Amino acid sequence: MRITIKTPATIEGIGLHKGKAARVTFLPADGATGFRFISPAFKEPLPARLDRVAGTARGTNISDGKSTIYTVEHLLSAAAGLGIDDLDIEINGEEPPAADGSALPFAAALLKAGLLEKPGQERRELKLSARVEMTKGDISYSARPSQGVSFKLIYDYPHALVGRQEVEFTLTPENYLALVAPARTFGFTHEIEALKAAGLALGGSLENAVVIGEKEIMAKDGLRFPDEFARHKLLDLLGDLALAGLPLKDIHIEAERPGHAANVNFAKLLSEKAL
Repeated sequence: MRITIKTPATIEGIGLHKGKAARVTFLPADGATGFRFISPAFKEPLPARLDRVAGTARGTNISDGKSTIYTVEHLLSAAAGLGIDDLDIEINGEEPPAADGSALPFAAALLKAGLLEKPGQERRELKLSARVEMTKGDISYSARPSQGVSFKLIYDYPHALVGRQEVEFTLTPENYLALVAPARTFGFTHEIEALKAAGLALGGSLENAVVIGEKEIMAKDGLRFPDEFARHKLLDLLGDLALAGLPLKDIHIEAERPGHAANVNFAKLLSEKAL
C-alpha cells in the first residue's frame, strides 16, 4: 500500500547554496507518481529520479534539461525516512529552503500534514537476492539481504575535530525522526571562500549549518549529536537513495566516506540489482 500526505504543507526560508528566498509546498499525490517537483520553470512535473540527476557538487541537483532544482537531498530524505511513496512538491525558485540545515523541519511539516494510506496502490520495493559492492579509491559501499532496513556508515576526515565517526542505524520513521533527521549540514572554514566563488553556500550561516574551524566547531546551541557529521552523511545517503524511486526493503547497507556522486552511482547499482 502506497502512502502520501493528507493536506498541503509549506516551508519558506533561504536557499543554502543560491542564497535566495525559497518556498516549497508539499501536496498530496493521488496516483503512484513517486516524488515530483512542480514549478513554472517546468512544462510538466519533474520526477525526482536518478535519470534526472544533473549535478552532485555539494548537493544533489535534478533537471529537465533546461531548468535545474538544486539541493533536493534533505527534502527527499525526510519523505523517504517517514515512509512516504508519493508526493508532489511545488517549488518557487531554484532550491528548497535550507531551514536549519537538517531534514527535521521538512519531516515535521510532512507529519503535520498527516500521512495517508492509499488502498489498492501496490508499492514495488528495493530488495536484493545477493550482496552488492561498489568501491572507488577509499570510498566503499555494500548492501546485502537482511531483516528490516539498517545502515552502517563511516565518515572519516583528516581533521583534529572530526576524525573517524561511525553510526549504525535501523530505519523506522521513529528512529529517523530522533536519530537522523536533526543532523545538520556542515562545512569547513577553509572551504568557504572557494565555495562562494563557485556560486555555492551563498545562503549558508550558523542558522543552517555547522562550521568546522581549525580549532573550534561553530554550531548554534552546540552539536546535536557527538557524531552529527556521520549522521548527516546518512541523512544525505537516504535522500540520494530515494532517487531510485523504490522504498528499501529487508536490506543492510554499509558506506564508508560517502558523498553525493558516489551515493547516486550506488543507487543506480542497487536499482540494477533489485529483485
